[in-house]
Amino acid sequence: MRLTSEFQLRAQQERVDILANNIANISTAGFKASVVNLAEAYDAQEKSANLSLYGGVPDGAALGVGTGALYHGKRIDMSQGIITSSNNPWDIAIDGQGFFQVKPPNGDIAYTRAGMFQLDSDGMLVNQQGYALQPEVIIPPDSGEVQVKPNGNILAMIDGKQEVIAQITLANFINTDGLQQISNNLFLETPESGVAQTGAPGSNDFGEVKSGAIEQSNVDLATAMTNLVQAQKAYQMDAKMIQQEDDMFAKANALRR
Repeated sequence: MRLTSEFQLRAQQERVDILANNIANISTAGFKASVVNLAEAYDAQEKSANLSLYGGVPDGAALGVGTGALYHGKRIDMSQGIITSSNNPWDIAIDGQGFFQVKPPNGDIAYTRAGMFQLDSDGMLVNQQGYALQPEVIIPPDSGEVQVKPNGNILAMIDGKQEVIAQITLANFINTDGLQQISNNLFLETPESGVAQTGAPGSNDFGEVKSGAIEQSNVDLATAMTNLVQAQKAYQMDAKMIQQEDDMFAKANALRR
């Protein structure tokens, strides 16, 4: 009984932490909420089903048959966030499926829905962390007015003539639930996600891009707050149960003396 209660308490604490992180990132552009599952694991088949449903990413533990222990599964909700307008043409939102590709200092390719870009001193398009968009987009210093089209074409006035000077390429995955989250809005490819498939915005199943727009977090504040309150109450109940068990054991030991 004690072991079951401790597992339940740990699972509820993880649930509280995840929900609190969702709420903390409600204003983080491109943030995708984590979805938590707490379900009693009766047998290996049910545990396997939970793993499949929640992206094959185990996070927690299940005890034996009939213990009533909670199995904790987690996946990332990749649903579209609300797109809002901005005054920066290099704020680019994806309307539909796909990820921007950026390169952190370690040389890996990371994937993000946060398209708040800017030009560095070399005219290269980089995100807020300074990670270059991939494939690299470099805007010549003598470019006139620049436009980003829904298909990812970047147009500029060169010698009085509008020309395509760069192309934004998006990436997508067979199983986005299998992506590894490395920060609030950055992901890495994994064997579970499959290899990144790339293409132009608007082609195949890729969404189009919108210039002067930001995709907001997809966290629903009202739902998240309700779930957090429920999780906190469940945690308090489990903690109280453990305390009651401790008191019972203490009384039983006292009677033996």
